[in-house]
Amino acid sequence: MYKRIKRAKLGRKKSHRESLIDNLLRSLFDHNYVVTTTTKAKVLKQNAESLIEVGKKKEDDLEFIRKLNNVLGKESIVKKYLEYIKKDKAGVGFVRVGFRDGDNAELSRVYLLGLDKKKSVAPKSKKEDTKKKDDIEEAEKKNPLKIKEETPVGLKKKVDKTAVVKKSGTRPQARAGL
Repeated sequence: MYKRIKRAKLGRKKSHRESLIDNLLRSLFDHNYVVTTTTKAKVLKQNAESLIEVGKKKEDDLEFIRKLNNVLGKESIVKKYLEYIKKDKAGVGFVRVGFRDGDNAELSRVYLLGLDKKKSVAPKSKKEDTKKKDDIEEAEKKNPLKIKEETPVGLKKKVDKTAVVKKSGTRPQARAGL
């Protein structure tokens, strides 16, 4: 009898579910984020947070490192994990991203906190600046009075008001294909 035991089954048998979670953990610690369905993301977040908390307690334990090798698979991922848990902001974040094409399943991104790469603005090269200046100078040579060229009134694009617009009386469906 399963009383007061709540576990996400993910529509799989136990062995398949465990290997799926292990693969998601490997991808998470290898690439710093994973985009997957929301139910899998919730399970992944729980497992990743518990792995991080246990790692903070048993950081130098040899038995724990061997268990990590079984779960994470590669030595490089284990080293990356051990470096990550030493940080102050070690944790897991979870954001809903959107819906998947095809079956319209809700997608979520699970990511490691503190590893966000800030977008750096690349310095503009001098060649690009000189090209823009040259283009401006050429435009001024062609039109020294800075008169804007406009299209005549009769040649503007017209909208066909006789076209039939289909208005549906029903509200739009939330899921595709329904």
